[in-house]
Amino acid sequence: MGCCCSIKSPSQTTLGREVECPKCQQLFPSYTTNHAFNDHLDNCLLSSQQNINRIEDYRGIKYWEKVQNEQGFQWVLKEYNPSLQINEQNIQQEPFGQKQVWFRAKLEKLRIPWQNGCTVISVSQNQILESSVESIMKLKSRLLHGELKIKFQEDQKVQDAGGLLREWSTSILQQLVDQGYLQKTDTKELTYKFNPNVQSNTIDKRQLFSFLGIIVGKCLFERIPLSSFLDRTIIKHILRQKIVLEDIKYFDEDLFYSWQYLLNNNSDQLDLYFQLEYFGKTINLKENGCEIKVTNSNAQEYINLNIFYYTSQFLEPYLSDFLTGFYQVIPKTLLRIFKPQELEMILFGLPFIDLQDWSKYTIYKDCSAEDYFIIWFWQILSTWNQAELSQFLRFCTGSTRVPVEGFSKLESNRGEISYFCIQASNFDQENPYPKAHTCFNRLELPKQIFGFVKFSRYEELETMEVFLKATIHEALEGIFGLE
Repeated sequence: MGCCCSIKSPSQTTLGREVECPKCQQLFPSYTTNHAFNDHLDNCLLSSQQNINRIEDYRGIKYWEKVQNEQGFQWVLKEYNPSLQINEQNIQQEPFGQKQVWFRAKLEKLRIPWQNGCTVISVSQNQILESSVESIMKLKSRLLHGELKIKFQEDQKVQDAGGLLREWSTSILQQLVDQGYLQKTDTKELTYKFNPNVQSNTIDKRQLFSFLGIIVGKCLFERIPLSSFLDRTIIKHILRQKIVLEDIKYFDEDLFYSWQYLLNNNSDQLDLYFQLEYFGKTINLKENGCEIKVTNSNAQEYINLNIFYYTSQFLEPYLSDFLTGFYQVIPKTLLRIFKPQELEMILFGLPFIDLQDWSKYTIYKDCSAEDYFIIWFWQILSTWNQAELSQFLRFCTGSTRVPVEGFSKLESNRGEISYFCIQASNFDQENPYPKAHTCFNRLELPKQIFGFVKFSRYEELETMEVFLKATIHEALEGIFGLE
């Protein structure tokens, strides 16, 4: 059984393809290192920005923050109280709310106004992942800061006013999970790690992980909470922070506890060497590692080398491709202010749906909150579990999650506040179910359901619930259109 030598470090990994800077349009050849290209991106994207002294006033807007106490982590409702004067030199020491406001203001400086036109991405519903990778990777990088619209090749009538982008990104992440490129971590948490071992004859894997980086970056740019949690080690790679033993708890609990045991016990008595077995290969963690025994004096080094292999070296060059794609949308310098749990809050939004908050920030069209079928609507939703609420939210908005500010910060496709809206509609005998306009976070709710219950209104909660649950259990698609 042979030993494998170490591969290139991440800083030596090359782009592998010609890539354009989204700001200056300079073309970088395939042999350029990811590290050099990412440094150029950072300097170029931020070079023309003015210092932001006055910022959008978030005063009075509430948001949820994940904080740690003696009982562990819990979500606490707080209120933005941003200073109109931001000291950019010390922004890293500011509270999370202030960082969030500063970060969003900086990103908006990069946005190409929608009045300048949009870019249409043509994808196939039958091969959504393959066609999406092909379309996105053909784009000029500078267009990633502009408005993207999705067009399905099979249905030219469906027009995207923004909601399809949310639905599309959710579907893409689910496809990556289904095909194994995102693999569930070996933990109790529902988080995912990269799996470059998937074999594919239809997708170039390096392009795929660059594409994934672009999608994650674009979702962050457009304030679309990701539907799939990336594990803590990926978050720390994005932030360019060192991965330590405590982070492995979110990656592989068995590895974490075995290495913790190694540190707390007599390593001299264990028959361990500086090598590991992974996916059928024997890997030398250092030169002649198969001959170097693990002892009390070198156990920490052994663990550090293992951490580096599992979370970095094994993933190359795909990890570097992912980061390069991500930094094409989000300059890495802007991320230096965040702790890992803070970036997770912004990327993934809230892990729960607060029904009281949802109803509070709902507006009504052609009906009112006092109408009997609206009262029943909220009464029915109050009996659903979080998974059902999440899927129903996706039906209505294209996303399974809401941002840390909750429903008060639901947005349309152009970054404008767009509260959830219930509009009363007339019964359609051919399609009696509720309809969703995800572009505008709007649900059309029929007041009458002729046909299912003959000439009756939603007079029974059970009947109304049948129609509402059909939207999630039968995977009915929303109606996407222009208003």
